[in-house]
Amino acid sequence: MESCPHIFNLKVQKVEQTCLFELSWGEGQRLASQVNYPTTLTQLYKEWECAYLSFYKSEQMRGRAVGGGVANLNIDWHAELVKAETKLMYEFHRWLRSGELYEIRARIAQASQELLTIINSGEEQTIQISLTCTPMEIDRLPWEAWELGSEFASMGAIKIIRTPLNIAANASGSKKSLRGKTRILAILGDDSGLNFEAERKSIKSLEKIAEVKFVGWQPQQTASEVITDIVEAIADERGWDILFFAGHSNETELTGGELGVAPGVSISIKEIAPQLTAARQRGLQVAIFNSCKGLNIAQSLIDLGFSQVVVMREPIHNRVAEDFLVHFLQALGRNLDLYAAVTEAKQYLRMEKSHTYPSAYLVPSLFCHPGADLYQIKPIRWKDKLRQGLPNFTEAAVLTATVLLALLAPVEMLLEDGRILTQAVYRNLTSQIPNDEVPPVALIEIDTESIYRAKLKDSQLLPMDRSYLGKILDNTRKLNAKIVGIDYTFDTPQPGGDENLGAAVRKAVDENIWLILGAVLEPTREVGTNEAIGINKWDWTLQGYTDAYHYQVEYPDGDCRQACPISYLMALVQSANREIEGIPQPNLNRTTNLRADFFDAIARKKPTQGRTGAILKNHEFMGIRPLIDFSIPPSQVYTKIPAWQIIENPSNNKFPLIPEQIVLIASGSDERLGTSKNKADYSTAPSATQYWAMQNQSRQRYLTGGEFLAYMTHHFLQRRMVIPIPNLWMIGVAVIFGKTTFFLLKRQPKWTSQHRLQIILAAIAFSSIYGIVSLQLYISSAVLLPWLLPTSVFLTYIISVTRRKTHV
Repeated sequence: MESCPHIFNLKVQKVEQTCLFELSWGEGQRLASQVNYPTTLTQLYKEWECAYLSFYKSEQMRGRAVGGGVANLNIDWHAELVKAETKLMYEFHRWLRSGELYEIRARIAQASQELLTIINSGEEQTIQISLTCTPMEIDRLPWEAWELGSEFASMGAIKIIRTPLNIAANASGSKKSLRGKTRILAILGDDSGLNFEAERKSIKSLEKIAEVKFVGWQPQQTASEVITDIVEAIADERGWDILFFAGHSNETELTGGELGVAPGVSISIKEIAPQLTAARQRGLQVAIFNSCKGLNIAQSLIDLGFSQVVVMREPIHNRVAEDFLVHFLQALGRNLDLYAAVTEAKQYLRMEKSHTYPSAYLVPSLFCHPGADLYQIKPIRWKDKLRQGLPNFTEAAVLTATVLLALLAPVEMLLEDGRILTQAVYRNLTSQIPNDEVPPVALIEIDTESIYRAKLKDSQLLPMDRSYLGKILDNTRKLNAKIVGIDYTFDTPQPGGDENLGAAVRKAVDENIWLILGAVLEPTREVGTNEAIGINKWDWTLQGYTDAYHYQVEYPDGDCRQACPISYLMALVQSANREIEGIPQPNLNRTTNLRADFFDAIARKKPTQGRTGAILKNHEFMGIRPLIDFSIPPSQVYTKIPAWQIIENPSNNKFPLIPEQIVLIASGSDERLGTSKNKADYSTAPSATQYWAMQNQSRQRYLTGGEFLAYMTHHFLQRRMVIPIPNLWMIGVAVIFGKTTFFLLKRQPKWTSQHRLQIILAAIAFSSIYGIVSLQLYISSAVLLPWLLPTSVFLTYIISVTRRKTHV
């Protein structure tokens, strides 16, 4: 709100032939004077009104029945109107200069003198006079033209703004609109004898800074249809800021004024008061009526709580209304407040169109609710800010490069690999390595030496000899294993091998060992062991698919009864058996599907706590799957046991941890093992894994499928789910933060080269701190924040602003 320490309320009330002037301000200060009302002033006003109506003629007036008619065409009504205006204004000013009003004028003049000091100090201040006149005879006079005798009046330092006598509602201007863009409702009413094209164009010119909607009469519409359209538009739930009406209007004392909305159709302000009240509550503040005789309309709307209303007190000629609106809206579009916009349009009529439109400048008036802020369309600065926020060539090049790199999957994988390697080093240096006494997985690998010791032929490796797997399982059973996963699928018969493996499976199940056999995930189902070959039955064994992307934790995509990852299933079986009572156990006498019964039992218990509840919870974040955390040393994840040791040395003393671990039987890194002849079951070891091998003075070039599954099983059991925040997200954050810093630094005064160096060093330090915080956040909160690409973008903005500062 514009600062306005000098606010006066002036009430002028005529009783018979006496006028009471009451000036109030400040904290209860008041001046009152009585002055005789000259009857000649009323007569001169009527003579001016007659000349005014006769000059402009009634056929293009924006009113209904306009009195006065059209006089003798031989009379020079232009000269008569100028003469009538001169007499009226002379008598009006002479009356206002009466001695009885001296103290009132002196108090306002004193405020003007006080204002001079403030203006000279550089602060923009004004004197505002809220004027209330009663009865209507007094209100019709051109009070805005009152010359108070102050030199500041010509500077626009004094504002005379009208206020009705009776006001029931609070001002809508006191409630700030939450809308971003100004919304304007333009009602174009009855255009009989009128032309609204110029007004339509003027209002549409505001569409760059405001949202504009037109509503009004169309030739094909009935009276009820046009009224319905207008009423519904006013009551729009989205709300409006400005209401505009063009057309015929007239004063009606009992109904608050009436508006011509179609030929022969009018609605009164009283009729649409509920809709206007609702619109006011939704933020409607300003009403502009470019129509005739609007005093009753202004008083009614201010009474309803509108903060400001612009009206024409007298009938207005169509061309005058057009010219007034054009210049009024131009001023409003330049973000001038409503008073300044009205004043500028009136000045245009007075200075530029005094001969064409004599006396027209006296007709427009602005009514305001007491204390309401003068409305102005706030400038839309977002385009300027967007333009300022656009990157320069260097910034655009770096931003484009980082975005493109972030979109390339191989680059994303490379960055993640390097990031997790950094995490491994950080763990090691800060001694934040998990210290679990028992690695959760015992990984029994059929490696090259096991193949050699068992004297297996190449033909026995793919598919793997099931008799050999039966020996491993049998010896694992003797070590009191509780849960055994087998990372192999048995979908086709293998004579001899099936019988031996089947016998080992039955012995294990007979001892209530959970056996989870491998499967391959097809689009609609799992494909695993075929019951027909006699190795197992699904009433007493489980199955889980081993397909998984080697760097992400595999979660079930749906109901685990239909398809379930083997790592997820192994971890869930162990945690459920330890935490939930009544879990069905595998045995050869079962006659119903074990996996279905297992999940039904869990569903009945509905666990939310402990490891079981954590495993059941999907840890995906906005579709992002958790990463496998290779920053944890393999020795903390699994105990690697060559298969030949299990077969040749099946001693409980040699493998004392197996009863507490999940046993996973899988292929080693021998190139002859795999899912097919051309696809070995291993891949290049992540850099973090190679780092841990180097710490143990060894070398690890590959990581097998079984080792990946072991890591996933560990993460499910230890609730270790690392969420990688995408590079693109953090690049966006870096752009916002970097550009904000850019603008803040640009506001700083002159720099020296030392300042420039300090800012660059501070930015580097900040980036380093961010890196350290992100490293710790990874360990403590399992969130991986990218560092390289986002910090590159941020530092580019800092370097860019320091280069632009050339002050020395």
